[in-house]
This record gives sequence, C-alpha cells and structure tokens, in this order.
Amino acid sequence: MITYLSISMKPALIATLSLAFTIHPTLASSPEATPSESTSTSAQSAYDSAVKLLHGDKESKDPEKALDLFRKANELGHAEAPSAIGYFYTTGLVVEKNDIVAAEWFQKGSDRGSVMAKFNLGRFYLDGKGGLSGREKGIALMEEAASSGSEDAQAALAEIYFMGLYDPEAKPDFAKAIPHVEASQKAGNPSATNMLGVMYREGHAVAVDPKKAETLFREAARKGNFKAQSNLGHLLDPSSKKRSRRIEAVAWLSLAADQGEPLAAYKMNELRVYLPSKEVEEANQLAEKLRAEIVAQ
Repeated sequence: MITYLSISMKPALIATLSLAFTIHPTLASSPEATPSESTSTSAQSAYDSAVKLLHGDKESKDPEKALDLFRKANELGHAEAPSAIGYFYTTGLVVEKNDIVAAEWFQKGSDRGSVMAKFNLGRFYLDGKGGLSGREKGIALMEEAASSGSEDAQAALAEIYFMGLYDPEAKPDFAKAIPHVEASQKAGNPSATNMLGVMYREGHAVAVDPKKAETLFREAARKGNFKAQSNLGHLLDPSSKKRSRRIEAVAWLSLAADQGEPLAAYKMNELRVYLPSKEVEEANQLAEKLRAEIVAQ
C-alpha cells in the first residue's frame, strides 16, 4: 500500500516561464530554413532582451515590449521563442488568454526542438487543454523533454508513473517511475526524494531498505517537505526503545502536523495522551531548532 506521498494528485498545468528560462536556450533550425550566423545572433539578442524585460524589477519590467521581442526572436527562428509566446497566451499576460493559440505556439516550438515547448505541449495533451488530449501523446512528449534533460519533465513523469496519473485505472508503474524519480532526486527535488524514500521503504521497483529510506526522508525533510517529515517521524517511531529516536520522531511529526499533514496530525493527537511531558518538551525544542535550520536555507 502506498502511503504518505508528497505528490499532488494533479500536477501544475505548465511550467512557469521562469522555469522555462532556466534551460540555457539553444538555437534550433526551423524545418523551413537554417538561419545565418548573423540572424542567429540577432534572434538570441532579441530573446535575451525579452527575458530581461519580463523578469526585470518594477522599473525595468515591461511584459508588452517583452512579447514584441519574443515575436521578433520567433520570426528570426529562435527555438525557444514560440514557447515563450505560448506562455503569454496560456496565462493571459498582455494578451487575451487563449489555450488554443497557446497550444499552437507550443507545437511550433516543439517542432523546432524546444525542450520546454515539448514539456508544455505534453501538459496540454495530458490536461486536455487547447483542444488537445491524449495520455500517450502527452507522455511521449514528456519523455522527449526528459531525455533532453528537462528536470520539470523528469519530475512530472515521476509523479505520473508513480501515481498512475491520467490512467483510467490509476495503476502505478514503478518500473517506469524509478529512473525519473532517481533523476529528479539527484537534481535536488524534495518531492522526488520523498517518493524514492517511499519506494525503498515499501520495495517498489527496488529492494526494501529502511536505512536508505530514512536517509532519503531526512534529506527531503530538511528541505522542508512536510510529507517527508511525516514519513521520517513515523519511520523513526515515536514508540522506539531508543530515547533519541523517539524525541526526533516526535519533532518531525510535530513539524509536519503544523503544516497540516493529516497522518502526522493524527499521530500527534495520539502521542499527547501518553508521551512523557519531559520528552514532549525536548521534542518541541528540537522541532524549533529544525524549523530554524530549514528557514535559514
């Protein structure tokens, strides 16, 4: 049975533009023509200027001018520009929100080889946006993006396969999930780190390894993932014969409960009945210390 999963039942619609721009943009030739070196330079210059205008401070931010420059970069063949333009239409920034038009731009970017466009287009197919639908097509696009190094696609596929999302029968596929979960965990994604911990705790596509699970839960918990905090608290066991583990377990459960994690909250209600007051006090002190360390990161 899968429990204590730190993953949403419905992933976010598309990656934000800021996430799209964390991928270093590379120029890809459109199917129609190969841009000259000077044209490529102009396209990159327009694109970079647009990014600055979109993400600038209050004085320098100008989304409308940014969109004009993205359009210019697109006309000059920049591979990432169509995905950026699609973002404007799917969010309704500057232009009227229109998922059908956004889908067309994501398709154009995908045709040019844009990793982020493939990711966003895959989301549209999975979520039935922009007149598109199809789990198989959506996942295929996600796989293409993931194979090109998209951390967003790896994280999305980890959730999709792990939870059986978009599957009418909702059947997890741990064998397909594991490479994406591991890749996302290595990239520092705390949700994936927690998922991998669950897999080692319960033996999904890997051998059961409680110590490995504890290490992974601790890693994600220290990054503020409240599901991992709950998992770690339960694994450490507040009824353990070892006093230090009992106190740490309660501290993590307390942190998770404070953030609304239901299993941790339920467990804390049970613990209040029989836990010695001195241990409660020590656990609270440890919880405050851990909270401060997490906030200070």
